[in-house]
Amino acid sequence: MQNAGDISLVIPVYNESKVIERVVRSYYDVIRKCKNSEFIVAEDGSNDGTKQILKKLRNKIPFRLVTSNERKGYVNSVRDALKLAKKKYIFFSDSGGGHDPNDFWKLERFIKNYDMVIGYKKIRKDPLNRIILSRGYNLMIGLIFNIWFKDIDCGFRIIKREVIDNMLKDTKTLKYCIFSEFTIRACKNGYKVKECPVQHFRRHIEKIKTFAPLKLPKIIISLFIGLLRIRFELFIKSPNLKSLNSSS
Repeated sequence: MQNAGDISLVIPVYNESKVIERVVRSYYDVIRKCKNSEFIVAEDGSNDGTKQILKKLRNKIPFRLVTSNERKGYVNSVRDALKLAKKKYIFFSDSGGGHDPNDFWKLERFIKNYDMVIGYKKIRKDPLNRIILSRGYNLMIGLIFNIWFKDIDCGFRIIKREVIDNMLKDTKTLKYCIFSEFTIRACKNGYKVKECPVQHFRRHIEKIKTFAPLKLPKIIISLFIGLLRIRFELFIKSPNLKSLNSSS
């Protein structure tokens, strides 16, 4: 099974000093088994020592380190990181230690028959409020676009280079959930998308900041308005649009 090739592994990093060395080493153990692969770590202006850890680790493990002096934010960081990848297939993962790198092989076996394979957290190890929010969010997207995913915004996926080249430039409406919009647009344009169950581990609590309770109303309204804008745009371009089907 471990015969994959032409893979770019991309992980964005921000303030992950507690876990980043373990995460990078574990992902390297996977990507080094792939022929003609590259490993890109895109650091986004960390201020907790993450940058220094990565610079030292680069002397022990071969990976390309790209750093930023200022914080760009998750969406812009992900966008810039994806643009760095040069191989035919891009394996993307968040860097907080929430995923098992070896689940790459579960996704990899489907990528020749699909344009994007998304991991979904079979047993989600998040607080109950985040689980409820995620399910509600995926339901909202299903109702608006008639595409049904268990975890559309999951930051653990393999994407064909062609999809990134064609879809990323238009993915600019949602402020917080870049992969939701990216996946919606990919489906709309006829790309085949597959979901695959993967393991999930609870992240250290410092990382769960974006969806703090006081920010939730503003975030939810922003996402809802953004999704409606995308739906309106897609309707204008394709008035006969009925279903943007995914394959689970």
